Amino acid sequence: MAHTTTRPTERPTPTPTPPPARPGPPHTPAPGAPAVTAGLAAVAALLAVGALAGGALQEFLDEMAGVFALVALSCSVMLGLATVFRDVLSPTHRTLAQHLHRAAAVAGVGFLLIHIGVKVAGDRIAASEAVLGWGSGDRLVDLGTLAAQLFVLALLTGLWRGVFATRRWIRPFRILHGLAYAGWLAGLVHGLGAGRTPAPWVVASYAVCVAATAAALVVRWTRNRR
Repeated sequence: MAHTTTRPTERPTPTPTPPPARPGPPHTPAPGAPAVTAGLAAVAALLAVGALAGGALQEFLDEMAGVFALVALSCSVMLGLATVFRDVLSPTHRTLAQHLHRAAAVAGVGFLLIHIGVKVAGDRIAASEAVLGWGSGDRLVDLGTLAAQLFVLALLTGLWRGVFATRRWIRPFRILHGLAYAGWLAGLVHGLGAGRTPAPWVVASYAVCVAATAAALVVRWTRNRR
């Protein structure tokens, strides 16, 4: 009688299921209608402050609102970049840097809106040119408009980070939010060239900030490649 060998039944290889879409971080939910309404009201109020200010306050804002905006946005850019270095900052320090990054961004855009309001009210630039850009005939002013547009875009993507924070949309978020670096460079050229002549130490300080930021970006890009 021939002996037959019974082969074990081959089990089908289970098909791996894709990981579920990552929800947005709990601290960055999508703004609802009340938050959007409050934000639009704040934008109108800040523009009105710049447009309606008079006397000594107008002169002060005409000279310093743009400076405050550039300083605050510079801090925001560098703090935002610092938060990606997990091996350098502890979780507590990264959280603090994130909060400071967002606070500086909001303050910078706020001063930026006041700056725009002052310039429009003083007939330095038309309202349409301040919104659309590239129509003033002055390339330095146009760079300032471009910087404002990119910073507002970066702020909006940051506010809607919870919507972008999925495996499908995280790359578009990084691209759109990362346009703040281009806006910062455009703002630096505008601020140092369109206003009064800056002191040498001011130019040197911004040059150091740009060099440090560029070095940090190179380190970050190299680590991501590895």
